[in-house]
Amino acid sequence: MKKILLSLLILAGISVQSNAQQWLQVKGGAGLSMAQGYEGATSGVGILAGLGYKHQIYKKLIMEGDILFDSRAMLYPTNQIDGDGFTIMLAGGGSYVQIPITIQYMMPFKKKQLIPYRVSQPKSYFFLEGGPYFAYGLSVVSYNNPDVIAPYIGTADSIVAADLTPRSIDVGITAGIGVNFNLGENGKRLIVGARSNFGMLNIYKDDRLGKATNMALMGYLAYDISLTKRQHIRHPW
Repeated sequence: MKKILLSLLILAGISVQSNAQQWLQVKGGAGLSMAQGYEGATSGVGILAGLGYKHQIYKKLIMEGDILFDSRAMLYPTNQIDGDGFTIMLAGGGSYVQIPITIQYMMPFKKKQLIPYRVSQPKSYFFLEGGPYFAYGLSVVSYNNPDVIAPYIGTADSIVAADLTPRSIDVGITAGIGVNFNLGENGKRLIVGARSNFGMLNIYKDDRLGKATNMALMGYLAYDISLTKRQHIRHPW
């Protein structure tokens, strides 16, 4: 993860020296969120909304950094049965501030003739993206099974109270695909995309309580506002 972040920072430093296009982005979307690896857990609704900054670092590469409000819901099975014989489910999940940093690879619908040393913005294009994300939980809820905790009570290896609260930090990988549409000559663009977030940290601080990582499949709409007036990008090759 550290190597990925370092590589992204180096690319950003190189791109600052070029006349690269830049955009401010407004983004919102929804989808499914789940506790991956927790037996019996079911998915719930996930919602994201926030702002992003995009910086073109090469002919077909764009770096994007977002600050998103990320709400995740899911259901955990308890050890209790209701009157109809069904397992009682507990609502869990959390609200996070998420910061993904991704690199996008552009694939234009139509190839355009290049002006020497310049690249114009494509009208519309597909893109693939990927990179790391960091998230801080403002409020996180998980389920602690009392049948798991009970055998350790009063022993030298008891589960401490601090470990009964879920982990507030989440780190993982974001991967996605989408279509970017040009809305005119003023640099405004509309994006329709989908992202998957794969968490790498166990929600539980003590593995004896369970193993669950955050996972989300989200669709989104985004609106780009150009921060530069130039229609072409000069590259120092």
